[in-house]
This record gives sequence, structure tokens and C-alpha cells, in this order.
Amino acid sequence: MGNKASKADFADIAQNSRLDEADLRDLLKTFNSLAKDGYLNKDQLKAEIEKKYGGMDSTFANILFNLFDRNGDKMINFNEFCLAYGYLVNRSLDDVVDISFKCIDLNGDGHISRDELRSVIMMNRKMERYVKVYNRSTALDKIVLTPRDMMEISQETDDLFKLLDEDKNKQVSRDEFIQLANTNPEIKKRLCALLVKDESVDFFKK
Repeated sequence: MGNKASKADFADIAQNSRLDEADLRDLLKTFNSLAKDGYLNKDQLKAEIEKKYGGMDSTFANILFNLFDRNGDKMINFNEFCLAYGYLVNRSLDDVVDISFKCIDLNGDGHISRDELRSVIMMNRKMERYVKVYNRSTALDKIVLTPRDMMEISQETDDLFKLLDEDKNKQVSRDEFIQLANTNPEIKKRLCALLVKDESVDFFKK
């Protein structure tokens, strides 16, 4: 499905995304304003991020694109667009595991490294400062983190990666990640808090 959606399509998407028809019609307008030929690629997504936030951050772009691109074909269709929005506004611990892995695996190689985890944690801190400290008045790529921020980011990265990397091979596979997250409530809650959330929802607002 590209940028066309029948009544039956809307019913299916509404059920899968937990959104109502009014939400879907608003999202279709937003999607059509961004997409070309019914699909949205990473370059188009980056252009919209730069336009909306006054600057580009590659980690934020990768997190959002991985969140959208459910089937891994490097293109986002309307169904995927709605599923991403539905996750962000209706997120639950039941949803978070597989989605978290896709978003943290920034290079898409099937493993999470400490550097990737640190980049995602740092992006969350930058978005927090963008909203709460800079009041959205400074370009996203101009946000400055304090030495204390950097120290806390490193500590959070080390603590969470230690929990995830049980076999100590300095990378976390998808199977390892899913097994740990589904059996460890602490990891699941931390992952749910980790993804860029309210600021990602703001991306959908025109």
C-alpha cells in the first residue's frame, strides 16, 4: 500500500495500529505531504527532520527510520507509517522488545554494540535538552551536552550493556536481546524508557 487507502485498508490498519479513523485520515494527509509515489525513503525523512528541527542528527534519523521500516526494505509505506505512530502513542511493554532492537541496531547488522547503545542514549539526552532546556528554539544539531550529561550517558550505557551482553562478546544478537528482555522485567522497562518517545510523536505534527 502506498498513499492510497480503501475503507478495508483503514479497518485493517486501525486494528493493527490501535488508532481510530480520524487519526488515520490525519496521518494520511501528513504521509502524502512527505512521501513520493506512495513511499518515504531515508533521504526524504532526513529532509523533513532538518526542516522540522532546524538541523540534522543522524542517530535520530536512523532511530526514526528503523522504527518506521517494519519490513526492512528501506522504504516506508502508509501502513508502516501508521504502525510507528500507533506504537509511539499507545506504547506498552508488550510492544517494546522487537521495536527496541530495530531502533538500537543503527547499522542494521543484526547486532547491538556498546557504541550503538551509547548513541541512542545520547540522542535521548539531546532530545530531552532540546525540549526542556532549549525549548525547541535551537537547532537539533546545535544542542550541547554538559560534562555531567556525558558522564551519566557513559554510566547508563555501561550498566545497560552489561545486562544485555551476558556472554561478554561485546555485541548483542537479536535472539540474545529478545530472550533477555522477555525474561528480565528491569531490562524491558529500561528499553521502554530508552526510545525517543514524545519528541518522536511530535515529528508527525504538521
